[in-house]
Amino acid sequence: MALHGFTHLALRVQRLRAAEAFYRELFALKVAFREAETPEGWLTLRASADWDAAEEAGVDLGLVMLYRDGLRLALEAGDAVADSSRLSHVGVFADEDEFKRIRSAAEELDCEIVGDNERALVIDDPFGVRWELNGFPYDDPPSLSTGARAGRWLDLDQRR
Repeated sequence: MALHGFTHLALRVQRLRAAEAFYRELFALKVAFREAETPEGWLTLRASADWDAAEEAGVDLGLVMLYRDGLRLALEAGDAVADSSRLSHVGVFADEDEFKRIRSAAEELDCEIVGDNERALVIDDPFGVRWELNGFPYDDPPSLSTGARAGRWLDLDQRR
């Protein structure tokens, strides 16, 4: 059984575009991907498009993943979530045996299981912290977006 390390830290922020610019400058981070929640689910903005193109097309981006070296920082639009806390969740890379152990322990410790599938286990602990256990490392952040994994891309031309 192994917990391999943190995969990412997710923060809720107001003014997502400004927060992206701030954290990029502060930590010299690169953009892995930007996404918008649509009626079809989360769709990824192609790397060739920027904030201006998304806004011009009427797309309201709700998630940005930034990275450099071992740091992965997800920024979520504050109005896209119900909770007013700044911390959205903490991601942890765990193997299959550890998933099973934590799932069982979480139930015994009165945690709420919010999501449970083969790729992720999401629990809320009694102290108000959301934990997202992932069965994969975040070693290539640009490949982890919904668009990259499922071929679901924002088509800006159709949104104008």
